[in-house]
Amino acid sequence: VGVSKQFGTLTVLENLNASIKSGSALGVVGPNGAGKTTMLNILAGDLAPSSGSVLFEGIDVTNVPSHKRSRKGIGRTSQIPRPFEGLTVYENILVGATFGRGKSRKSKSINQACAFALETTGMTAKANVVAGRLTLLERKRLELARALAIEPSVLLLDEIAGGLTEMEVHELIATIKLIRTT
Repeated sequence: VGVSKQFGTLTVLENLNASIKSGSALGVVGPNGAGKTTMLNILAGDLAPSSGSVLFEGIDVTNVPSHKRSRKGIGRTSQIPRPFEGLTVYENILVGATFGRGKSRKSKSINQACAFALETTGMTAKANVVAGRLTLLERKRLELARALAIEPSVLLLDEIAGGLTEMEVHELIATIKLIRTT
């Protein structure tokens, strides 16, 4: 509510107000430097606003760190995938499922959450591949799977299709549409 963010004298966000209803999808479009990633960083708790507050399910989470927001149900991907490169795809997803949602799991066991994330993102066949060997599209899918494994109430996707070919973008959009229906 009324979120602003300054970096020194540069104002990146000014009095941002947004409300997202459960089950909805919201796209934010703008040129480089418009503040899209800054906004997601503030929502996810990776960055504090200069002023204003962030409400999640009616609760002020402005001063709640990102790992605790994740446990509350805020899932996030980064525009540049950051897998644990020495771990397998499954192990990367297991990190999200184990530590991302903590004890407040909705309905699935940790292994069920991992299996669901693998299947939904089309990464089941890559489960035992070391993440450092994945293509860019596969890394984007892994980033998405790790976020899905926490069973988020809100899923923030930061330039999820950035750097992909047109055909890869269409594949990823189909995956995102599938996520919305499950």
